[in-house]
Amino acid sequence: MASFSLTHQSSNSYSSSVFFSAIFFLVFIVSFSNAQPASSSRPQGVVLPVTKDSSTLQYLTYIKQGTPLVAESLVVNLAGEILWVDCQEGYVSSSNRSLNCLGSECLKLQKISKSCGPYSDPIMWTLYVVSTQSCINGSKLGPDVTVRNFSFGCGSTSLLKGLAERVKGMAGFGPFAVSVPLQLSLSFRIPRVFAMCLPSSTSSKGVIFIGGGPYIMQPGNDLSTSLTYTPFYTNPIAFSTSEYYIQVNSIKIREAKIPMYSNSTEYRFRILTTINTLIPYTVMRTSIYNQFTSIFSEQAKAMNIPRVAPVAPFGTCFDSRNISGSCMGAVVPVISLVLHKENIVWKIFGPNSMVRVSDEVSCLGFVHRGNDANMLVIGGYQLEDNLLEFNLAKMRLGFTTTLGRRRQTSCSNFDFQ
Repeated sequence: MASFSLTHQSSNSYSSSVFFSAIFFLVFIVSFSNAQPASSSRPQGVVLPVTKDSSTLQYLTYIKQGTPLVAESLVVNLAGEILWVDCQEGYVSSSNRSLNCLGSECLKLQKISKSCGPYSDPIMWTLYVVSTQSCINGSKLGPDVTVRNFSFGCGSTSLLKGLAERVKGMAGFGPFAVSVPLQLSLSFRIPRVFAMCLPSSTSSKGVIFIGGGPYIMQPGNDLSTSLTYTPFYTNPIAFSTSEYYIQVNSIKIREAKIPMYSNSTEYRFRILTTINTLIPYTVMRTSIYNQFTSIFSEQAKAMNIPRVAPVAPFGTCFDSRNISGSCMGAVVPVISLVLHKENIVWKIFGPNSMVRVSDEVSCLGFVHRGNDANMLVIGGYQLEDNLLEFNLAKMRLGFTTTLGRRRQTSCSNFDFQ
């Protein structure tokens, strides 16, 4: 099992440190003219492959970029504002020119991005090119499509610290005009919608759709028909953010209910659940985590699943030999996130709640980080083999439950052939 340091990657710590490092150390490459397709073809949508790194548990995608085009591996950052790459080591591109962030051109960027401000370093301007694969009817690959004038950031090699080996940067999917999905949607005049389906195995390949559904997984399952919807928010309490927030009012384990808010002040600022692909496991505020694990353990005990000594980074572990299995994964108490309405529920089943660390031990895949942290930060493990659709025009999140449970498929079943 890959190691995970809660201190290094918990909640927003990693994404925040990279983001603010980027503000002061990135040399940005931007283009203010609208991104334009390199040909007259207009795809129905585009797709990006996603893999899971076995060491860091980060999710990686691959995009051809630069002049000449070179395929680069990038960490997927759902909260990221931009696509940025290491331009210090081995970077080759033929068309750059400097841009002073104190000049008038930077004022244009400030309207769509918080990464260029009066205290930022000088940045550069380029005619940057990216290429990816188009998608036909949500089910198969089409020809490569290319975008000119794609805005991106150009950073130093030091920013790669903590990322998976051999990656060259990050691909940001946050709700900003310079993020990957919004630039591609603008360029190809396709809907401002993207869907993310993360793989559960380091040996398989998931998929990101940009441009909306259908989302066809073998053997012919259209996942767009299985979505439940909840609003998302990007600026819940009047501060600038590149994250997606959803409202989680309570957590249920069978009939036991854990409220997310203990007083009126917490309820007033209740939109405090984020989704983060940079952390491997969901992080809870400690007060909520203690209630959550206590109730889950009681329910597991009733199923004859005893607790055992914890294995880091997890705090609650069980005897694997007493956990029944099925083709759908571990049979354990079902966890339900009750969202903006009582009947809108995100259910988490065994494949997304239990982490098997050995033949004898399986752990509850949730961790905690003090009482000053966000109430809940949903991490990558809980997202795997679930399709999440982010509709940036309607500010709406669509989600499935574990795909194997009802649809007899997985995020690794898109036809990349």
